[in-house]
Amino acid sequence: MSLPLASLYRQLPRRSLQSNVAIQQLHRHAPHSATLRKPVAWQRRAGIATAEKPINNGAHATESASSSMPPLDIMKSTVTSGHKRIVLPHPSLPAYKVASRVLPTNIAESFTVLYACIRSHDMDRATRVMVELYKNKPEEMKIFADNHIYNTFLEGFVEASPKPLTSQCLTWFDQMRKHNLTPDADTYAIVTRGFMKAAGFQTARAILQEMKKDTNFTMEQVLRSPYLKDGDEQLFLKLIEENRSNASRGVTEMLGELETATKSVFNIEPTEQALEASHVIADALSQVPEARSTNSTGVKFLQEHLATLEQSKKSGVTDPYELQLRIEERAYEVALEKLNYEKQETLARGDKLGAMNLSPLKRIMWNWHQRLTPLIAEEVQRCEKSNESDRRVYGPFLKLLPAEKLSVITILELMRLHGSSGVADGMKTARALIDVGRAVEMEWNAVLMKDRQSQQSRARNQETHALFSSGKLFNMALRRERMRLSNQTEASASVLTTTDGETVTALDSGEWNPVWPSATRAKVGSVLTSLLIEAATIPTPSVNPETGNKITEMIPAFFHTYQYVRGKRVGIIKFSPNLTEMLSKEPVRDTLHPRLLPMLVPPRPWLTWNSGGYLSTKSICMRIKDSPEQVLYLKRASEESYLDRVLTGLDVLGATRWKVNRPVFDVILQAWNSGDAIADIPPVSEGNLPLPEKPENYATDPKAKLDWIKKVKELQNTERNHHSLRCDVNYKVETARAFLDTPMYFPHNMDFRGRAYPIPPTLNHLGNDLCRGLLQFDVAKPLGTSGYRWLKIHLANLHGYDKHSFTERENYVMENLDHIFDSADNPLNGSRWWLQSEDPWQCLAACYEVSAAVRSGDPENFKSRLPIHQDGTCNGLQHYAALGGDLAGAQAVNLAPSDRPADVYTGVAEMVNKLVDLEAAEGNPDAVILQGKISRKIVKQTVMTNVYGVTFVGARQQIENRLKERSDIPSDQVYHLAGYLAKKVFASLGEMFNGARQIQDWLTDSARRIAKSIPEETIKAMDANIGEGFKADAHSELDQTAMEYTIEKIYATANKKKSFSARNPGANQMTSVVWTTPLGLPIVQPYRRVGKRQVSTLLQTVFIEDPDASCPVNAHKQSTAFPPNFIHSLDATHMLMSAVACQTAGLAFASVHDSYWTHAADVDTMNKVIRDQFIELHKQPIMESLRTEFIERYQGYKVPVSREVPRAIKATKKSAKQEAEKLLSPEKAHEEVLSMGFATEDVVRKELEDMKKSENNELAAIFGTVNDEDDADDENDEDPDAASAAATRGKKFTHSWEDLTFMPLPAKGEFDIQQVKESDYFFH
Repeated sequence: MSLPLASLYRQLPRRSLQSNVAIQQLHRHAPHSATLRKPVAWQRRAGIATAEKPINNGAHATESASSSMPPLDIMKSTVTSGHKRIVLPHPSLPAYKVASRVLPTNIAESFTVLYACIRSHDMDRATRVMVELYKNKPEEMKIFADNHIYNTFLEGFVEASPKPLTSQCLTWFDQMRKHNLTPDADTYAIVTRGFMKAAGFQTARAILQEMKKDTNFTMEQVLRSPYLKDGDEQLFLKLIEENRSNASRGVTEMLGELETATKSVFNIEPTEQALEASHVIADALSQVPEARSTNSTGVKFLQEHLATLEQSKKSGVTDPYELQLRIEERAYEVALEKLNYEKQETLARGDKLGAMNLSPLKRIMWNWHQRLTPLIAEEVQRCEKSNESDRRVYGPFLKLLPAEKLSVITILELMRLHGSSGVADGMKTARALIDVGRAVEMEWNAVLMKDRQSQQSRARNQETHALFSSGKLFNMALRRERMRLSNQTEASASVLTTTDGETVTALDSGEWNPVWPSATRAKVGSVLTSLLIEAATIPTPSVNPETGNKITEMIPAFFHTYQYVRGKRVGIIKFSPNLTEMLSKEPVRDTLHPRLLPMLVPPRPWLTWNSGGYLSTKSICMRIKDSPEQVLYLKRASEESYLDRVLTGLDVLGATRWKVNRPVFDVILQAWNSGDAIADIPPVSEGNLPLPEKPENYATDPKAKLDWIKKVKELQNTERNHHSLRCDVNYKVETARAFLDTPMYFPHNMDFRGRAYPIPPTLNHLGNDLCRGLLQFDVAKPLGTSGYRWLKIHLANLHGYDKHSFTERENYVMENLDHIFDSADNPLNGSRWWLQSEDPWQCLAACYEVSAAVRSGDPENFKSRLPIHQDGTCNGLQHYAALGGDLAGAQAVNLAPSDRPADVYTGVAEMVNKLVDLEAAEGNPDAVILQGKISRKIVKQTVMTNVYGVTFVGARQQIENRLKERSDIPSDQVYHLAGYLAKKVFASLGEMFNGARQIQDWLTDSARRIAKSIPEETIKAMDANIGEGFKADAHSELDQTAMEYTIEKIYATANKKKSFSARNPGANQMTSVVWTTPLGLPIVQPYRRVGKRQVSTLLQTVFIEDPDASCPVNAHKQSTAFPPNFIHSLDATHMLMSAVACQTAGLAFASVHDSYWTHAADVDTMNKVIRDQFIELHKQPIMESLRTEFIERYQGYKVPVSREVPRAIKATKKSAKQEAEKLLSPEKAHEEVLSMGFATEDVVRKELEDMKKSENNELAAIFGTVNDEDDADDENDEDPDAASAAATRGKKFTHSWEDLTFMPLPAKGEFDIQQVKESDYFFH
């Protein structure tokens, strides 16, 4: 039986090759894949192609880059969602991992150990690991080992100390072909360099001669290898001189070519294109008052890192690009150097007893560092001499960084994690260990990138950055050429993917740098954490029991124990009570990673999926966690240039230049230093709040005990939240202070749905009201007549007067000018009119802007920097109404034109009030209490989040929070009444947005069908004759190797599983919902039921996700999350389209999802843009294209169908198709949607039952009656189908596989999308 599995390999898109690129051996990762193992190396060391170089479409870069802000042609292509789709092999097939180059965990762990041994110069151990891999894993090495890994191994011999191990290097070089690898230009460069370093110039010359004889590589290709270092040109010149006496004609020609290439490559004049810096940074920071400190350790380290700005300026570094690199490259060194400096300063003053004039916590942490550093150094020495298995695993990684840096990383990471994961005064052990290991890995990668970047590669990056900074890279002809070059470099890199879902290559040059698997991170983090627990002590006041004198004892600062979290027994690292008390005064929970700051220059452009963001770190454009399938789709889409428009949109967002709003900053600083509660700044804590009194029946009544414990928890949470919020504000104030005189940029990436987010977490425009109030555009534009009007409307909106016509809003501002002037002149001591706003800091910023404009005497010529917001009306419902042509829904969310803005929240509140009035008239006691009390505010959050999948429990909590704010509702009735109202809100929404409900039902039903389906190949793969079918389709040695590996894995997998059938599909149900957005972004829903893997560490046995375990999808989450995720993807598509179109029109643009920002003068232009792009998006047959894509993508997939057999009848007469439709009907799917807002009574009842079970588990955990589950993660959502198993007992069923089909789309309504053009309040 011949199976078409090989065709799945051939579905992988092929990369076309340039004619001048030498074709070398193919990657051994998938049959029929045309990806090169190693294209020519010139791409990676060569300078950027000149402007005259022809590009793909026949134009020249110089022709398109003539203007400073050239127009974008990216939006000229039609926006469709019906083509450019990527289909990869199904994850249930072992062929998926082979074809997609996904490393098995055991190979990934061995590779990282090999890599660490090489980088730590332990080549004896590295050689043993390499030998063992080729001996014990020959098939895997054929598939996954490539030239990048082998070249790094050879380089290890060359970099050996005190001299290169040339003999071993040459031996392994000669064995390459034995291992089915062909030397490339980099290989010859490495081996030649090794012999030149050892003064073996004759041997080096012979190696180059062999290359000339046996290959087509040129000397220039060798000299442009990234494995060569700055200064190596002297070695080549000496090689030429040492061999000039050789009279052989071949040698003379080779030396002549080498000399010419050496002069060409190493004597390149610096690029003439100067870096076009946006601004010259001020020579010194302005004299700004210091912010009252929380004494937070995290804030202190942030301050120390930000001091790099001032120190660098004083040292003469004023080039923004170089300054940005310096800030990124110096991370933990700043903290370490600052501590050392302050220690020496204190000792110089003679303060030898106190050691350091620091806060108590900082002094203690310094003592920990002093004790921990030698312990780490001793452990490294033990690892070198020990044969213990664990030390052999983690030892090489400890040698990558100095002990001093490892110590600082460990201390900072553990302190940062305090109070995380729902653990009071501690953290989960598993998370702590993995995070410490990940922090070590991140620091190593930063050091490596800094060390490996040559002068030429840095100059090349600067040139690309200069093009982006000047706006020339937004010319799509030039941009596509740069993307083509980046993709060629990417193709030359051996990008493997681990089963953790992370990519292996992390260097711009494409050199091998494997991601550390979670087990490796856990082991490295374990040894460092255990050493810290041993070293860290804290002074504790005590009393001598014999003398009664007061003494100070040193007790452990941390200890390891177990604790119940959400009813499950979890290993935790606990902070001692004394350390916890100290932290209550100096919270460090939110320690900022020092690299994640705003940038001084525009970010690196996203030319490929993993080539943008910060200058010195490699990152990918999408935030992905535990989803290797998403990584593979994203990478393939980038290679095929499907992501052009998405990546350009991210670049537009990152190119917006920001500035701190100085007047608002001054007020925030004054308010902060006062210690009072102002706006969202909490007050300074006055000590621990008193606990409530215990009830008299505390010891006898479990319910009374639970109620008291909940009150105590609420009190403690309030106290901790105040500390955390003040610390958060402190971070924002310190960051803003450092950037007062400096423009800044926010690099962006996106989540898996395509929604864009700034990468810097502390200060950005997606932050809270305080963040947004602090930020303004760096570029100012005259208001003009239109801009002055929009500025006034903006202030009215912020002050809550946003449900009136635009004219009424303008009048509102003019009527309140006295209040506005007072707010600007006396913000803290006046009437505080601005504090009446829900967004007070943004309102204050607008007050300053309006006041300045009016007082200028000529408002229309006033240059304004304030971003003006245009917000969609419940944007998710706008997309639903457009998709369904829902006229009533369109009118409710301002898609249709009207004289005044429609308010969907008010509309829902009115419908709920009508329902309540009717039931109150019938005597319903709940309705009687709530009659006349249902306001817009109560229902707003639930309506807003409904379209994005809020659960009934979540909606009840939202409404409960609002009801608690009312004094006229009994507190003991709030919880019950919130549930009553949630049902009414859902019912009203279902009635108002009937078209949206039908589309939502179709999306849910389709996702449920997909999640239950299995490809036909998987079913046939369980046939005993599969091997013959695979062999019949193998046409080459590469095919045969991969096929044999696939067959072996299938048999191994099949033997471990239970019988596979339609009755028991089991772990093979691994089909994720995958779709392509209208901009070509492939989206994979990541919801799977992950398996656990036990990892023994020094602290405890921890359970981490097992990437190699079969991971069936969570069918329930796949179906319930698809509608909101799909709408999010459309929302993101509209935003990115609008961003690119605004850039084309010359507008500054920023967004907070469905809130779009620009200068006041440009609001009218932006309004036209966002309407045009919304129409352009929804003119396309989005739903039809989605259904077509599903049919094409899941062609040949089967779903298991079960039919009950009547007792007196052996077989049913209904068709299989009818039964399948019955089984997967939209009504049934709708009943099982627990997460959707349009919920039925059955759904609500089911959620309440689940909630009750959760509360019972919590009660049981408090009294210690829960079964132990060591280090368990949060509970997974259960598939509702599992609950029906008991109901089927005693009945007989037939089970079969049927074709996967999809329901017809619901009929579209009569709303005309073109009406959006005439709607003044579409965005307002």
